[in-house]
This record gives sequence, C-alpha cells and structure tokens, in this order.
Amino acid sequence: MTDDIRWEVVEESTLSLPDHEAIAALLGRAFPDWSHWYVGGRSWAGMQPERRVLARDAGGVVLAHVGIRRMFITVGGRDVLVGDTGLVAVSPRLQGTGKGRDLMERAHAVLEGLGVPYGFLGAGENRVPFYANLGWHVFDDAVADYTAFTAEGAGLPMTDQGGWMVLPVAERLEDWPAGPIWLNGQQV
Repeated sequence: MTDDIRWEVVEESTLSLPDHEAIAALLGRAFPDWSHWYVGGRSWAGMQPERRVLARDAGGVVLAHVGIRRMFITVGGRDVLVGDTGLVAVSPRLQGTGKGRDLMERAHAVLEGLGVPYGFLGAGENRVPFYANLGWHVFDDAVADYTAFTAEGAGLPMTDQGGWMVLPVAERLEDWPAGPIWLNGQQV
C-alpha cells in the first residue's frame, strides 16, 4: 500500500541505529549487486549524507531514500559548491508508481533549502533519462576523478566518463564551468 507513506527530511546526526538499519535494508533491496555494502547499520557507500529524504510506511519500513551533502568539487580548475546527491533508492515493489519522482522533488526542495548553486550526481546510463525528466542535465563528455571506497573501506582512485548530472538550483546551467571534474574525495 502506498497511501500510508510518511515523508521526512532528516539530518544525519538525528538518525538512530534502527534508522540506519532500516535505510540499509532498503538500499540492499534496491541495489542487490551492492547489498554486501549495506549490512547492519551501514546506510552509506562512500561519504555519509548530511541530509536524507525518507519515505516510511506505518510500520517504519523505509520505502524510499536519497542522501545529500554539501561539498566543493573542482570543475575546469574552479571550485564549485554542490549538493552531492546519491543513494537514490525506491523499494522495488514501489518502482514505477511515481514515488521516485516524489522523492526527487523533495530532494530538490532540500537542495534549495541548503542554498547550493547546483545539485550534482553520478547516474548509470540507464537512469539518465529518469533524472533528465526531472530537470537534471547530463554532461556526456565530462570526465570525473574521485575516490571510490570498497565495502572494506579502502579508497581507490577512479576516473569515469559519462553519467555526471547537474541540477541548477540557485545558479543557471549556463554558469556551470567547462572542463574535467575533480571530486576531491568520495561521493554520497
């Protein structure tokens, strides 16, 4: 049932261990190939979010989730403040019901509240159309360097091209700098 969904925006420091366990359970269901990351109370893959948008059912089961953290990234040699957005998940049983759109509309409101010029996320090729329909813009030729973490915690330098997306929040897309992207660490 989707009628009893309760949406909330929470700050990371307010989450309890049962909250983290409920989020981790959703992430494990939503990303089965990565479920070994989301065990116990580990509800993040790289950098922990600053804010999270959650949808819960009446029993407290987390049905949808997105994490956001303010950070500076370097684009074409210029530091740019972004709301790094990740860990976007909707329970498999609710996919295709519009809950993903609801989730990302709430994420946009959080980005506005944080006062960031842009939202930023890395999306798999098959997810780009979903985000593009919500106002995110893909930079197919953008190359990004970042630190990827293993489930064991080791940091590995990575370079990826494609799937990097920007959402204009307080600035115009035309003001986004050209050039390679350096994430200066890990992603949400």
